[in-house]
Amino acid sequence: MYAQKKPIDNVHIVRERDRQRFRELLAVLGLGIPIGLFLLLFTWQNLEVIRLGHEATRLQKIRKDIESANKAQQLELDRLTSLAEVEKKATTLGFAATEPKAIVMVNGNAAIAHSSPAPVGAR
Repeated sequence: MYAQKKPIDNVHIVRERDRQRFRELLAVLGLGIPIGLFLLLFTWQNLEVIRLGHEATRLQKIRKDIESANKAQQLELDRLTSLAEVEKKATTLGFAATEPKAIVMVNGNAAIAHSSPAPVGAR
C-alpha cells in the first residue's frame, strides 16, 4: 500500500519546435513592427505639431508685446522732441529766445551772435 515514487529522468527528452507556430510568430512580428513604428512616427509627428503651435503662439505674443513697447517708445520720443517740450526744457536750462533775424555761429565752445548775415569766409 505504500507507493514509492520513482524518479523520472526527463533530461534526454527534447521538445520538437513547432514550425507552424514559429512562422505565425514571424508573420505577426513582420506586420506588427512596421505598424508599431508607423504609429510611433504618427504620434511623434502630432506631438511635434502641437509643440510648434504652442511655440508659434508664444512667439506671436512676444512680437505683440515688442510692437506695443516700440509704439510706446515712439510716442515718448515724439512727446519729448515736440517743439513745446524742447522750449520748456530750454527755458528750465536758462536759454533765452533770440531775435528771428539773428544768426548764431558756433566755433568750438564759443558762440558768436550776429544780427546780419556774415560774408562767406569771414569769421
